[in-house]
Amino acid sequence: MASPSLLGLPKDVLVLLPSYLHNIEDYMNVASTCRTLRDCMDAATPNSILRLAAAQSRNFFRPSPHFLVCATAREIGNWARRSDENEAEFALKMENGVDALLDLALEHCGLTMQRIRELHLMRFSIINPVTNIIDQCVGKQWYAAPGFWDGGRSDAYTIDSDPPVHLFQLAIYGELFAPDLEALLDRDSETRRLRVETRLEYIKYCIPDYATEGGAEDSAAELDPRRAVKQTGPYDVRAEGFDTQNNIALTWVLKSSRWRPHWKAMRAIAGEPDFVPDWKGDYWWWDGTPSEEGEDPEVWRQRLLEDVMVCQGLEGLEMTRPGLRDAWVEKVRAWRAKVARLEKEPDAVKVGWQATMEYPFLLGDLRICASGKDTLKQDPKSRVSRGSSS
Repeated sequence: MASPSLLGLPKDVLVLLPSYLHNIEDYMNVASTCRTLRDCMDAATPNSILRLAAAQSRNFFRPSPHFLVCATAREIGNWARRSDENEAEFALKMENGVDALLDLALEHCGLTMQRIRELHLMRFSIINPVTNIIDQCVGKQWYAAPGFWDGGRSDAYTIDSDPPVHLFQLAIYGELFAPDLEALLDRDSETRRLRVETRLEYIKYCIPDYATEGGAEDSAAELDPRRAVKQTGPYDVRAEGFDTQNNIALTWVLKSSRWRPHWKAMRAIAGEPDFVPDWKGDYWWWDGTPSEEGEDPEVWRQRLLEDVMVCQGLEGLEMTRPGLRDAWVEKVRAWRAKVARLEKEPDAVKVGWQATMEYPFLLGDLRICASGKDTLKQDPKSRVSRGSSS
């Protein structure tokens, strides 16, 4: 009598196999066994594939968990926009850091094998090249400049950085919050936007930094709660801690003379002039106060356009790659036209002596969370419009 074979089972049983596998490697091995099992593996749900990928995230999806969080962040953000309750759960989860975002994705999101293949191809077209640019801004290549501390770099500073992680921190921010920028620019959009406070939770706990943690030592009665951090996630006293200055490093990248020309080149290829000629981006320190007399009135439009471009997630980083920019020309033109049609600058949001915008403004969000011991006593008002008193 022949021994029983796995293939002797009916297909409606075989399609359940992915739920009993341990990791994505098991899945691939089973799928490559024969045509029947390959067809059954194709029936696996996206959530099952994500679970199997997460089981080996440190082997095949590095940096972990950032790679898989980035792969699912757009879906996480859209889930959070569905209701106030979802957004509250999203914000609460982030208190435990980026690992908790992967846990949230495992509850509500999925991944396909096709998407995994696309993401791994992006290592060569986007991830590695852009990581190299970031390394030139804050990494080993930056420090390698001759006479670094003696004028070799105009932005010399002591930063403990991790360029591959910084790339994904930037990309995840875009994946989560880019739809809010689209909603701002689209007059007819009914998309529910995430709150500024939710964005700051991402900055505080998923881009952790000693500069942000400093606020945890302040009195809860004095510190603006949007700045305060809890001793959870990356700030848990029981945890091993972290050594990287994530917030400071990303801030240096965004204002770096080695980062910004790539985006200027994209705007030039799109054939659209900057709102501010010879724009140098000298706004990273902006505190939300009214425009100075004589300041170009188009500065806010230029800042918004640049922010829209930078905050488009992982695929959006194609705009820095010479061979991939053509696919973004029409989008950049459309964004510029929409920015030009805005009648007034969106509201600023003040936290302490720093400010961000009501729309996703990564540089402003970063600076708020690393701005030191800013208290409610110093800033009794939370929201101001550009041109009004603060």
